[in-house]
Amino acid sequence: MVEQGRSYASREHVVGATTVVELSGEMDILATTALTARLDEITGARCPDLVLDMRHVTFIDCCGMSMLCRTRRRVEAKAGRLRLAGVADSPSVLRLLRLTGLLPAFDLCLDPDPDAIPGLAGGTRPDGDCRPGPEGAGRPAAPDTAVA
Repeated sequence: MVEQGRSYASREHVVGATTVVELSGEMDILATTALTARLDEITGARCPDLVLDMRHVTFIDCCGMSMLCRTRRRVEAKAGRLRLAGVADSPSVLRLLRLTGLLPAFDLCLDPDPDAIPGLAGGTRPDGDCRPGPEGAGRPAAPDTAVA
């Protein structure tokens, strides 16, 4: 849902120990200014586990990319885990990640459905470790498709 005067929206829910933030619309300076404070709250905890659902992002610029990188750095500093879901469904996000060379810097998952995200359906990893799982950074579950 995009409110009048806003070109973006966000919605969040918690699955086990994971916070899923669904982003939609335009991730530009207006959106990132509003969203950064909430993402900072989420990533300020010890071992944050965060999934950013990018399926409905229609536009992303350098401010949006900066927000993603800032979120990734904060999660790593707290020994947590960040995954981007639905990147294959958002051509603008996929294209910018490729153009900037940042695609390998993020854990990608094909489907933001909790049952489809490795390590999400069960909450925390079986060993209780909150560090990134064996799939590792930049190993997308999404097919490597060309975007014009």
